[in-house]
Amino acid sequence: MKATRGAVVLLLGLAVLGAYAFTQQCIHGDAVTDLRTIGAGGPVWGLYVVGDGFFASAALASLAVGCVIRVLRLREIEGVARMALPFGIAGLVASLGCVLADLGRPMAALVNLPLVGRPASPFFGTFTLVAGASLVATLVHLALTNRPGWAQRAQAASRWPGLWRALACRWQDTASARQRRERVDFWLSLGLLPVLLGGLVILGVVFGVRAGRPAWQGRFGVVTFVVSGAAAGCSLLALAVHAHRRANLFMARTVAVLTALAVLLVVSGEILALRTPYLSVQRYAHALLEGPWSGLFWAELVLFFLAGMIALAMSLRKTVSLIGTATTALLVCTAVSLERFLLLVAWQTHGLGLSWPAGVYRPTWVEWSVLAGVAAAAVLAFLSIAKVCPAGTEAATEAGDPAPADERRRLLVTALCLVGGFVLACGGLALSAGLASAPFLDPILPGSPLVFLAGLLLMVAAALAYELISERPR
Repeated sequence: MKATRGAVVLLLGLAVLGAYAFTQQCIHGDAVTDLRTIGAGGPVWGLYVVGDGFFASAALASLAVGCVIRVLRLREIEGVARMALPFGIAGLVASLGCVLADLGRPMAALVNLPLVGRPASPFFGTFTLVAGASLVATLVHLALTNRPGWAQRAQAASRWPGLWRALACRWQDTASARQRRERVDFWLSLGLLPVLLGGLVILGVVFGVRAGRPAWQGRFGVVTFVVSGAAAGCSLLALAVHAHRRANLFMARTVAVLTALAVLLVVSGEILALRTPYLSVQRYAHALLEGPWSGLFWAELVLFFLAGMIALAMSLRKTVSLIGTATTALLVCTAVSLERFLLLVAWQTHGLGLSWPAGVYRPTWVEWSVLAGVAAAAVLAFLSIAKVCPAGTEAATEAGDPAPADERRRLLVTALCLVGGFVLACGGLALSAGLASAPFLDPILPGSPLVFLAGLLLMVAAALAYELISERPR
């Protein structure tokens, strides 16, 4: 208990330190960081965007794993899917914190991006798909999944029974309610899966496609980004599952396969970069192998290799230990962070192929403190959500079903949400892309990205309508 309280106090201290560092950046500007203009001494994207790429990719990958488990109805590893929800929420919130720290004027960006954002901007996809639809859909999924557990807690709890009863939203343990719960679980996961994968690909394009880099290398970078993000997300998810006494061999095998693929892709990408005729790509490859970034590059490969060996050993021995899982997660996350750093920062300092001098980047204490504060806040958010959400248990009693229910109103409202949301999303996307406006003008309707986001959220609300609308006897 003392160790747990000490860890919470440490996390709170890091979060406060991060908030203080961010206030210093808001007061004095980006001068307190080492972010500079490309060609004038350093990169424009640094530690904050590296943190955004790490947290967002890990969160989206873990949520995608949970959706696959639910779509395939793998009941024996349902605990992994349940744990992916709070983990994904914490990761997405952390990525939003990194983006806000990176923006020089965050309030201006929060106002202008929803008004005049275009789909060609990398922030459009992250704002709508990652920060908007994925986060809200995950919150809806979390609330609906935990309704039965909250109803049981309301009956057994001596403190705050009204709170748990309100969270349960009039849950009744009937056969029809359980059938609706399974249907919503399946279809919401199936609909959320392409959104999560699309967000991962968009992040991979933002990180992998660079100026002066051939198209094939950009596509290769996207694949490497997605696989390494999946490795980080699955390793952290395995640690979270094991910490809640649900050690699972499936996650250890998944981490072993993903780390092996990550090593293969990183090595293959470096070999292909050395053999390409593009001088900028060769310069970048030599900077990783024997230049100023060689230490980080070889450390990345060694960490990936060690993590894969530990995960493979646990898989072959069919014994998953907490120490082995924690060590694997630490090694994989460090390796993925180095991969994100080299992919983003080293390319800006050595890979552009221009006549500018090579730059350097040394993050200041402000950048490290803000990133540590964001990570600590994410861990606290995960622990809080996991504590509030009950464990996945079946209902203690089997209540009989009432008379056959009339489903027409439920189906009508659900269909209206789906159709209306689809129409709004298509219209908002077309207007945001410049429909009926000149290519150099803002969208003809200010707030078109919000229309697109509202359509996505209305489609997500169909799950709430289908499950929460009360039954009427036929």
